[in-house]
Amino acid sequence: MRKRNMGFSKLFVIILGLLLALTLDHCTAQEFRCSSPSSCRALVGYITVNNTNLGAIQSLFNVSSFQSLLGANDLPLSTPRNRTIAARQLIRVPINCACYNGTGTSSGGPTYTIQPGDGLYHIAAEVFSQLVLFPQIAAANNISNPDLIAAGDTLQIPLPCSCDDIDGQKVVHYAHVVEPNSTLPEIAQEFGTNEATLARINGITAQNQLKAEQPIDVPLKACNSSVRSDSLDFPLLAANGTYVFTANGCVRCTCEAANNWT
Repeated sequence: MRKRNMGFSKLFVIILGLLLALTLDHCTAQEFRCSSPSSCRALVGYITVNNTNLGAIQSLFNVSSFQSLLGANDLPLSTPRNRTIAARQLIRVPINCACYNGTGTSSGGPTYTIQPGDGLYHIAAEVFSQLVLFPQIAAANNISNPDLIAAGDTLQIPLPCSCDDIDGQKVVHYAHVVEPNSTLPEIAQEFGTNEATLARINGITAQNQLKAEQPIDVPLKACNSSVRSDSLDFPLLAANGTYVFTANGCVRCTCEAANNWT
């Protein structure tokens, strides 16, 4: 009987250790490096949890211009706000990014109003589709106990981003949530970059450091514009396959692979 109890004890310790390792893995994330002195526009890849529409996504991420959401997804300007987006669909969302202490996070939003029954894990993993981890939300809002949040309170959601040049080139940084069983070569091929660049900017030295269901910084090739450095739109970059507006929404700038990169 004593040997059996010892066996159960060892099994319990092993299971507890595995659970602790999994918990720690899902509570730590690689922050996006950002040392640029200026702010910029970046993109995040939002995977819809349920059926929704473009207007709801614009509201969730506090995107000020509906045109910019359409442009990030290369959708026609005639697309209505109530355009249905099915569950598990990818929508690229434009955000403003700023660097602080070597890390890039979204600036000026989004904010989220806590709903009855919400928890920080639910908000991070489900509402914002794993673009951020709940300890990051807690830290950004000075929450010492994640279990003590109140419905009606407003949270700042610190989405990952960067404004840094890559190998001397201007790029648009894109937060891509890694799918299970993905590899760096596959991600690099999908987004037109290379494995070495992805590994370097994300501090990855081995495949097992690529964490599924967490965001990775992907530099997208971009087209430059002739916007003056003292313009409110500077620096204006458009990632391949997108378009952006300048001059108070009067001028549309489109970036396609046939164009010259920056």
